[in-house]
Amino acid sequence: MKIQVKEKILPFIQEFLEAWHRTSATGVLRKEAFDSNDNFIILLFGDLLGIPNPVSYYTLELLPYLAEELEGWERRMQNRKSIVAEKFGQFDFCC
Repeated sequence: MKIQVKEKILPFIQEFLEAWHRTSATGVLRKEAFDSNDNFIILLFGDLLGIPNPVSYYTLELLPYLAEELEGWERRMQNRKSIVAEKFGQFDFCC
């Protein structure tokens, strides 16, 4: 009887822990991907937020490839309270 319970419960626990680990790792990777994408778009199209960009003429050539992402990106940037505080919050700076 004990062997049957172990054979049934052990795979369930193993699958549960693997799925939990995958979910938490996916969230971290997704946040990193969004941060990298945001940084890239800020470098290219920062003039949309008022950051002067001396090479904006050349970055306009990339606009057709990134046009679909700009609306969502702009909405995400406007909904943040402080982009700089959020970026510094990722690091453990102690006062």
